[in-house]
Amino acid sequence: MAIEFQAQASASPRASSQQDLITALLGLWITFGGFIDGFAHRNLDTPETFFTPWHGVLYAGYVAMAAWIISLVRRHGRIPVGYTTALAGVGVFAAGGIGDMFWHMLFGIEVSVDALLSPTHLLLLVGALLMLSGPIRSRAADPNDQPRSLNDFWPPLIGFACVAAQLGFFFQYIDGFSIRFMQVAYVPGSEEGFFEVATGIAGILITTVIVMGPLLLMMRRWRLPFGAGLLMFALVGLLMEMLEGYDFPEDVIAALLGGITVDLLLRLHPPISIRVFAFLVPVVMWSVRFAVFAQFAEINWPVSVWTGIIVFSGLAGVGLSLLAYPPSVLVTVDRLYTGQPSQERKGKALGGSDAARLDQNA
Repeated sequence: MAIEFQAQASASPRASSQQDLITALLGLWITFGGFIDGFAHRNLDTPETFFTPWHGVLYAGYVAMAAWIISLVRRHGRIPVGYTTALAGVGVFAAGGIGDMFWHMLFGIEVSVDALLSPTHLLLLVGALLMLSGPIRSRAADPNDQPRSLNDFWPPLIGFACVAAQLGFFFQYIDGFSIRFMQVAYVPGSEEGFFEVATGIAGILITTVIVMGPLLLMMRRWRLPFGAGLLMFALVGLLMEMLEGYDFPEDVIAALLGGITVDLLLRLHPPISIRVFAFLVPVVMWSVRFAVFAQFAEINWPVSVWTGIIVFSGLAGVGLSLLAYPPSVLVTVDRLYTGQPSQERKGKALGGSDAARLDQNA
């Protein structure tokens, strides 16, 4: 399913770039508060109560976000373009927070995977994602919006990075950047190590989807300025490693190199197909992950398993690119950066209104 970003009626008020940036930063506050709470639960002897300092950071960020979004509506006299879902997120998050308090009173404090699957916590996730959509949708609704540098792109970049980080948070039990199941021996044909290898494979594939999905959506709408890939992947990797208490800082290297790969591949000459791009980014990222891991511990998976999952991750990236871009059009990343038209599969060059339409779709 291709996702389209369409401009709303010109009569609707628009938030300014500074206002979108404030919304994105408040979303980063909420995201950081969630990770602080996760760090406390995993690394500290936290009290079994809803009222903790860590929850205070999270919900203070929500109160600030809610007050800010409501103030935007009042300031403009109506809901600004792109902020309808963000305003809905304010209500959804409030319902999740109130429900979470009563849930803890009735059923106690969840631990481990239970906390990540709690219905009220999932409601908080949905509310946070909806609020984060505000600056993304606001900027995407402007057909003339294209960043000239990172300074022009902070609101959607922070928004998409926080979306990926929050999704990663709720799959932290199989996070590909931090799992260390590769050191558990797997004996093919037996049950020894089967759970660890199956979980590790799932973790790498899910993490690939979590980081590549938002990335491809950003590329579909904007020409990413240099450094956007590194900053997005770095934020996700650093926040996920926070949950481990930074006991294994080398685990962040894969995310950093994955982001650098994004920035370099987008500026290759001659350009590459979007399918090749979507294949190479996860392949490089997970190759680095296994290479770095091998410097600190022993990989006890058969070579066919760890090389196979690297290739599989690349195929997952290609699959995501087929969802993000129409499969009937061969898209090369140079068009996103030079404005050159794509070609249809039959080889017919597109021009004029067709090229403009594809630029909006991409």
